[in-house]
Amino acid sequence: MRTLHLLLFMALVTPAVAAGAQHPLVLQRLTDWNAAAPPPSAQIIRGQLLKAAASAQKQRGGCLPTSVVIESVSPATAVRLIFQGILSGTIKNGWIVVARHPDCDGDVVRYTIVQDAAGELSTIRSNRGLSLANESLISDTWPLALLQAEATLKRDRIVCEGSVANLGIVRLVNKEPGIGSDVFGVRYSGSWSELWPINLCGRTVEITVRFTADGDGGAYSNLKGVEARLLPTK
Repeated sequence: MRTLHLLLFMALVTPAVAAGAQHPLVLQRLTDWNAAAPPPSAQIIRGQLLKAAASAQKQRGGCLPTSVVIESVSPATAVRLIFQGILSGTIKNGWIVVARHPDCDGDVVRYTIVQDAAGELSTIRSNRGLSLANESLISDTWPLALLQAEATLKRDRIVCEGSVANLGIVRLVNKEPGIGSDVFGVRYSGSWSELWPINLCGRTVEITVRFTADGDGGAYSNLKGVEARLLPTK
């Protein structure tokens, strides 16, 4: 553990390498962690996604999928949720899965699968739609986006109390040409923008979220209230 702490210290004081990632020794450790805990089989992943989809449907309503088409499975070893769990010994690894549910709609859905130290799997439906933000970034940004949505409703004189909010289908609206590639679930350089529709009190508020990678696996988020837009009722 002392060796790993030394590696993390070196990553903080050493400039990023040309690939826009962290210190090579940290990247090697991430590679080793990922190799030591490979992803589960496609059959197991499908079962996990259907279970998570059913849980999300129970909480938020909508279509209950019975089929899954997996588009990609990629490691989330560097995502803060997974990284910190591996350091503490409570998690082995995690993966980001992009899938579709043909019997519901044609939109992509992203899930995060986490394997704990005992080998048990748990799965979170991170979002519907195209997004470059991992589960940790979404969790960090959600409270700010929700506050902005509530302020927008108030600005438009819409009374809203006690309603459960949920995130609609996310859209990627801009990606910087020099944005860094995905490295174990994070991007170490570049910026991008996403449109987050927040459903609250029977209305939808679109929030523009700008992310800028902080060079350490996270990202700064920028939300401007003047850009929030209340969509007309259908």
